[in-house]
Amino acid sequence: MWCVRLDLWALAVVLLSLPHSSAGSIMGAAVNIELLHQDTSPQVRAHYSLVSSLPCPSLEELCNEGNCVDPLSSSPVKGVLPSPGWCVRQWQKTIPQNHTSTLQLGSDGAVSLYSRADLSVRSDTNRLNQPPCVSLPPPVRVRAGCPQEIPVDVMDLDGDEIRCHYAKTGLGEFMRLDEETCTLLYGGGAYLGQYSVQIMVEDFPSSVKNQIHSKAKPFSTVSVHLLITVESGSECSAVPEFTGVSPAGGAIIHVLPFEEVHVNITVDSSVSEIAVIGPPGLLISPMETGRDSQSSITLSWVRGPNPFAHLLSVCFAANTQSLQSHIRCIWLQQTQTDPLPPGTELKCKEQELQMSLVLPISFLESLHFSDFQLNDPACPVFYNTTHVTASFSLTGCGTKRLHLGSELLYTNTLRSINPNSTISRVATLILPLACRFPGQQAKGPSFKIAIPDEVETFGAVSFWIEFHLPGEGPLASETRLARMRSLQPVRAARELRAMGRMDMLDLHVFSNCSLDRAELMVGRCIESETKDFVNTRPLLSHGCAAGNGTLEVLTSSSTVRIYRLYLGSLGIMGDTMYVECLVQLCVTTKQSQRCPDPCTGTADNTVVNNILTHNYTVRSGPVRLIKGTEPSTTTAQAAQTAGPVTQPSNSQVATASASRTLGRGAFWVVTVSLAVQLLQLMENFITD
Repeated sequence: MWCVRLDLWALAVVLLSLPHSSAGSIMGAAVNIELLHQDTSPQVRAHYSLVSSLPCPSLEELCNEGNCVDPLSSSPVKGVLPSPGWCVRQWQKTIPQNHTSTLQLGSDGAVSLYSRADLSVRSDTNRLNQPPCVSLPPPVRVRAGCPQEIPVDVMDLDGDEIRCHYAKTGLGEFMRLDEETCTLLYGGGAYLGQYSVQIMVEDFPSSVKNQIHSKAKPFSTVSVHLLITVESGSECSAVPEFTGVSPAGGAIIHVLPFEEVHVNITVDSSVSEIAVIGPPGLLISPMETGRDSQSSITLSWVRGPNPFAHLLSVCFAANTQSLQSHIRCIWLQQTQTDPLPPGTELKCKEQELQMSLVLPISFLESLHFSDFQLNDPACPVFYNTTHVTASFSLTGCGTKRLHLGSELLYTNTLRSINPNSTISRVATLILPLACRFPGQQAKGPSFKIAIPDEVETFGAVSFWIEFHLPGEGPLASETRLARMRSLQPVRAARELRAMGRMDMLDLHVFSNCSLDRAELMVGRCIESETKDFVNTRPLLSHGCAAGNGTLEVLTSSSTVRIYRLYLGSLGIMGDTMYVECLVQLCVTTKQSQRCPDPCTGTADNTVVNNILTHNYTVRSGPVRLIKGTEPSTTTAQAAQTAGPVTQPSNSQVATASASRTLGRGAFWVVTVSLAVQLLQLMENFITD
């Protein structure tokens, strides 16, 4: 069985200059098809994926033709960039073998996805054709004036050739197609805005290879729609790069039934997010930033009984406020297994936490039974003249415990091991074993679980940030002789003092929450010399210093965070800066516990032992860095991470500036008030 990368594309490209996408607009869509049965049924199963800008639409809004099924009813994956953020919806539908689906949200233009399948038996293989699969990447971002490659990955299980034809070219000098490397090449000459690209993919028999202008009829067709955002950029700096531990583009991972897949993705720099699009049920860990400023996430997926396609794509890209890495896609191939012979028994004993297997040997005659073993080779596997048997504890013999939706899953594998290291023609056996126990709910009058929302837990709170010189402001007593989280000193650049600019400034982050044990948590903070945050520098990443120019000042209050900024070491050389931070509140469910410290990586992800608010974004106005300059005061609104940051109006600036004479010293104050949103319901709430 082969899987080949797209050598030539079938493209129908339409470019439309659009304004910034409105809420609920389509930012990408794809359709893949599979045969329902190994016969000439006139219908196929279509797998749809769609990326929408926030707010996330419901399946009913997307499927206006009816009969759409969400296979897992899982929560949609979301991303932040480009603003105002996006989410992914996936569903399935039975459609005719030749079909066009029209997708539309609100008043935006409709997106048509065309698919076609040839259900006749192929003369070259005597089998039905398997259509190619096309991946859907995260929203694509490029910079005006900066050339960039935009790959779209396609795989074909039959090993067929992939060809391209243009329904409409219309590309001009904006973008051209490299048919050999299967890459759209953006030349950098487009205006700011968004451009729609429709790609049609077709497969042909391998006998037409290198015959570019062949009139051969394709077996099948699938399509993908992309919305490419062209953003402003002052220079074509290097984009974030994935490190060696990240999977290579086009990699294939074969997944057995009930097998768990782990994928680590690491970027060589601090980024705002690692955007991922994958199959339903894909778990994405919170992004972590190490001491070397590398950003990383872990993806995990468990293959359970599912109606998904045999090939599933996972595409990812690293985003900063102004840059996007090259997009990579990998493939999860759900390996097909033969049915077990009659007489096979697998018993799962929940009370005894035990699994037992009885396997007839009538179909295993060519195997060496003495070479059979479980995950733990020390656990015995028995055999006689009629059966292979094994009985083992669900907590031993290398058995893994996983969660599959609401079920608890115990898995092991019986396999034959070749004792010789040389290549052998001896048959091998790989038999996944799994026991599934459904989730149970506590019933009866003695149990009542109350899950509070955000307002009930934390009250009506507000956040704000302030800038003060060390030893000044409301916490002057704690910043005058500061206790630092790190004992390593940071020295400011002398040229700042010589040029009349400040060399140190304290960033204060406040919350008025009065809840006992509530802790203020500050995530990433970035700085920019311009209010549009096109080019940014990291100040904090997950509450940790992003470089050698930021140190945390320890305070006596859990709802106040102070960070000392050494402006010279941070490379801030201008007269003005703008700052943006992500903030949230945390409270533990047990008095003996503390909220996780993202900086030290001590969070325990196995037990839900704390309640968190949403992430909220606070963005300042201009912070003057010249000594002796009278600061002005600006009011800004805090917004959820997924939403836009509200900038101050002119009337707010004027009103605040008129009252600035009430302050003392050279400091900057930004007051942020926020209407707290409802907290999403937690699956588990642990009490003392």
